[in-house]
Amino acid sequence: MTNDEFRMTNGRRLLEARDLWRSYHRGSETIHALAGLNLTLAPGEIVSIVGRSGSGKTTLLNQIGCLDRPSKGSLKIAGTEVTGLKEQELAGIRRDHIGFIFQLFYLIPTLTVEENIRLPLIFARKHDEQRVSELIERIGLSKSRRALPKQLDGGDMQRVAIARALVNRPKILLADEPTGRLEKKSRGAVLGIFRELAQDGLGVIMATHDPELARDAHRKLELSDGRVVSEEDYTQDNKQQKEQM
Repeated sequence: MTNDEFRMTNGRRLLEARDLWRSYHRGSETIHALAGLNLTLAPGEIVSIVGRSGSGKTTLLNQIGCLDRPSKGSLKIAGTEVTGLKEQELAGIRRDHIGFIFQLFYLIPTLTVEENIRLPLIFARKHDEQRVSELIERIGLSKSRRALPKQLDGGDMQRVAIARALVNRPKILLADEPTGRLEKKSRGAVLGIFRELAQDGLGVIMATHDPELARDAHRKLELSDGRVVSEEDYTQDNKQQKEQM
């Protein structure tokens, strides 16, 4: 299955970035953190972003997550052009369409597993205890729902961070080095969760230095100086691996 066939199979695009630029000025010098980058994401698709430090990975995630504005270009999230939106409208896009997972977890140490997962619902003035319970069950922490972060290992803390990112039912999940602080066993568990989420139609974009994680995506994009310098399609390889299991 080619990339185009995959996107046709999985419906309309969740993300479409066209000729995306993000430039900064330092004195008389202009630095292009993104330089004419193009990227699409379909429902159920996992895309890994690789590249050396300073290649533009985090800048790209900040653009997709509506945490920063591009200098020029087009960026559509779930069919909505976001480049000209006001800050309050961008906050709505982040709340309704995008989940964030970070390498450092950013769990509130005084809140339990359950309370950390519930936190985005409180900010959005929503009440959905069934959703919280479903996610706790899905990530395998039913027996630890009242535990504090300090009582968990790194893999379980990342599971909580994933559930927290999903509680508002986003369409796109952004992961910045999601396995960077985990041992191999926990990395595999996190990857398994991503695969399950993709089967449910969630689009996943992850920036990573982990070559194994990067290869397990449907596509791997390598960035250098804010540009895509190579792209590899693993869709067929992953399909064959699942058929052999």
